[in-house]
Amino acid sequence: MNKTIIININGTVFHIEEDAYEVLRTYMTEVKRHFAYSPDSDEIVTDIENRLAEMFNERLAADHKQVIVLADVQSVTAIMGNVNDFNIDDEEEESLKSGRKLFRDVDERILGGVCAGMAHYFNIEPKWMRLLAILFIFFGGIGLPVYIILWIIMPAASTRADKMAMKGEPINLQNFKRNFDEEVEGLRGGFQRAHSEVRPAIYQIGKLIETLAKLFIKFIVSLVAFMGILGMIVLFIGLITFLGYWNSNQLNTFPFTIVNPGYKSVLAFSAFIIVIIPIAALVMFALRVLVKRIAISKTVYFTMLIIWIAGLVMGAYHGSKIASEFNEEAEFSVTTPLTPSPVYYLKVNPVEFLTKEDSVRYKIDQTNFKGTLISRNRDYHDPRSVRIQILKGDVDKPTLVQEFSARGSNFEEALSTARKVNHRFTQKDSILTFDPKTHLQRGELWRDQSVSLILRIPENTRVMIEAPVNRFLNDHDYWECRPENAPWDYISSWKMTAEGLKCQYVKPLEVDTDSTSVEVR
Repeated sequence: MNKTIIININGTVFHIEEDAYEVLRTYMTEVKRHFAYSPDSDEIVTDIENRLAEMFNERLAADHKQVIVLADVQSVTAIMGNVNDFNIDDEEEESLKSGRKLFRDVDERILGGVCAGMAHYFNIEPKWMRLLAILFIFFGGIGLPVYIILWIIMPAASTRADKMAMKGEPINLQNFKRNFDEEVEGLRGGFQRAHSEVRPAIYQIGKLIETLAKLFIKFIVSLVAFMGILGMIVLFIGLITFLGYWNSNQLNTFPFTIVNPGYKSVLAFSAFIIVIIPIAALVMFALRVLVKRIAISKTVYFTMLIIWIAGLVMGAYHGSKIASEFNEEAEFSVTTPLTPSPVYYLKVNPVEFLTKEDSVRYKIDQTNFKGTLISRNRDYHDPRSVRIQILKGDVDKPTLVQEFSARGSNFEEALSTARKVNHRFTQKDSILTFDPKTHLQRGELWRDQSVSLILRIPENTRVMIEAPVNRFLNDHDYWECRPENAPWDYISSWKMTAEGLKCQYVKPLEVDTDSTSVEVR
């Protein structure tokens, strides 16, 4: 009766007699000691253990037994070879070669490694096997399905033992060592070839990227220089225009009407300096980048900075002077009684009234001049100076309250400016018409002049509002009192109730096709 030991060889459990175990342990100790200084010793030892486990399984299955005995270990280790047998000559090694096995060579594959594996099996060059496969694919028509089938059924040579069996090399320690050395040498040579081949390509790609980057930067800098020069030209033209040398009539509109005549030139120059100095500095920097021979001294930049700061201070001083003329607000009101009516139509005056000076400016023949002109475009870009509020009146008689307001440096000046504001409001029967803006005297500066119209009407009075009035309404929205898909000139209907003005949708008449009667729904 012999003592047995349970061992695990790379994941496979075996029962082995004690004396056989001692021989196997001594053998593996020598193998591990020999390969200890190899760069990939763990992988080599693992492959050797895998091969030992395969050979033990084969012997146990052939002899129909479950325990490894000493004779099994001696036989397997003799086939694998000892570490002292590394000086074997080529002739002896050639005589030890075993039969080849069919594997897919994944190291030399183009697709699946089928052709390379079959080339090893038949001991021919892989290129001839690939050429044969191509001929079968394009001329025989069966090459592709055969290749796919072989790809599926042929195992891949994943371990070092598989690779040696694929090439017909004896699976022993010597070939494990030689196979590993060849693999390392191949990788080293591959890295050297890749380095020698890739380095010039990387250098050329780098030079190309560098050239493209320089061209892109020059394009951007050239564009910046061009836009900067164009902007400086536009600023010069704008300065001349603002000073009144070109088409000065265009400057009699908001926001130019805020500026006092005495500050006009000063503010124009300060704004010009504040904007043009940074643009000029940017253009100079761009030109210096494009033409490296251009040298600009620090004195030039320092002088430009001083000029820019002077323009900023000058503009801030005169800007604060203008802002001081908006310190105080004053207002006064005018109440006008209206002719009573159960319904009022609220409209915006489509006619612009012209003064005598306007008729001269527009070259209108004063002999036939009637004082009005159909407005071509509403000046809706101006600040909204008219507001309308519709409230419930405390008495039965409707009234219109016009509240005029303006600003100034003090209350007296603000009140004087407000009293100069002119706004027209007319009533013709039930039609109430108001101007869309206030009218200032010729040359009057804008000081937030405005007028608030407060329409007070009795309860149950209806108000019909046209679409252009919506811009001037306070507390009510015309678009919320308008049916969907209504025409642009739809007139909304409102009614004054005890709670205030309420929208009254006017629904269209619907005809019942089953009868001749007409009903409102």
